[in-house]
Amino acid sequence: MAVWEVAQLVVAKGKQDEFESVVRSNLSLLTKADGCLDVKLFRAIDKEGVFLMCALWETLEHHTEVFVKTEAFIKLSSAVGPFFVAPPEVFHVSTVI
Repeated sequence: MAVWEVAQLVVAKGKQDEFESVVRSNLSLLTKADGCLDVKLFRAIDKEGVFLMCALWETLEHHTEVFVKTEAFIKLSSAVGPFFVAPPEVFHVSTVI
């Protein structure tokens, strides 16, 4: 069953546009990952600096056991990590409706 990885990301004030650009330019590291089916980035309207990145994986293990051990994960994390003011809050959900 496919699983959504949901990451709440808090980006430094004034860095949101630059963060979006960096995500866009590194998106293929995620979209080409084994088991990655879709990726969305949402920007909060009423909470400055808050983003949700949602990645749809074939299975939980494709994210937690496969992708996190790849060079692509290291590159993506290195590219976006400097923008965060707090560690990302990550959890996994399945579609119920």
